Amino acid sequence: MDHAALMSSLFGGMGGDPFMFLNLSGLCATTKLVQCKSFGIYQCDVTRKFYKSREEVPDIAWVDLQERKKVVEHVAEWVEQRRGGKARGDPREEWVPILYAYEIVKGSAKKHKDYGHLVFTNLTLTRFLLVFCFGPPSCRCGNPYHDDYDALTKLNADRWFSLCKYLWHDDGPPEWVKATYTTDEYFLDPSFLDSTVTPTPGTRKPGIYHVTEETFVPSLVASEIDRINNLLSQRSKDLVPPLEVRKAVEGRKRDRPNMTSVWIAGEESSPRQCAFCEKVGPQAMPTCSRCKLVRYCSKECQKAAWKTHKLVCKTPNDP
Repeated sequence: MDHAALMSSLFGGMGGDPFMFLNLSGLCATTKLVQCKSFGIYQCDVTRKFYKSREEVPDIAWVDLQERKKVVEHVAEWVEQRRGGKARGDPREEWVPILYAYEIVKGSAKKHKDYGHLVFTNLTLTRFLLVFCFGPPSCRCGNPYHDDYDALTKLNADRWFSLCKYLWHDDGPPEWVKATYTTDEYFLDPSFLDSTVTPTPGTRKPGIYHVTEETFVPSLVASEIDRINNLLSQRSKDLVPPLEVRKAVEGRKRDRPNMTSVWIAGEESSPRQCAFCEKVGPQAMPTCSRCKLVRYCSKECQKAAWKTHKLVCKTPNDP
């Protein structure tokens, strides 16, 4: 736990302001958005997270961190080129990573699919880029995951817009949220970073989703909004949005897209949960070295689970 995380846990748990301390490893999107306005965007930049040693980042699998690092570096290079040698460019085009992984509000994510990946904001907090870094483009039997990846990416774009609209109801919603994903075979489409290009729905994969006030689908569920309200009220009850704002962003779980594949449908629980004993640990657990689909807290649990797991355990290239 870094110093900021320690201070946050100490003072946040003592009835203090939960937004007072910046935590580089914090996953709560609600907290991060409030802090972006309170402290400034550069104070919330998580770039340095990607340049720590393996031992310093126990909260995320090393391979996942490296995949996301590629995206962060690619975006930074794009911003630098866009500046054209100037110290600063258009504030609407200066992309800063503020989250390397996130849940809508602390404690709301229950399964692997409930976590988002990278979030970038411009310097005016009016435009956001969401990037998911998925792995294989298809399952072991060859069926593509793209439909599920697209559904999950679009859902999270709507959820991010809903969260911003809820938190900033007095200031107005962001201009837009744009979301896409990468896989082992596909990287970022060049048009994704260009704010002058509005993607149109089509058959291209990976998809790029552009969400605005006119097109967003209310996607926060009641339990998440209750958690958000509780968190905001710890600073001031006046921060809790009125009921009509809640109604404008609240969706229903049964209205969410039906994702079919086992991997992306979230059958794998939290990356900190053992697939055998179901114990939740303090950090991401190692995956099965063969199929990469389940995690174990120890060699003992992996050995105990092998009798049943071996029936379905295959490498991505196995028939």
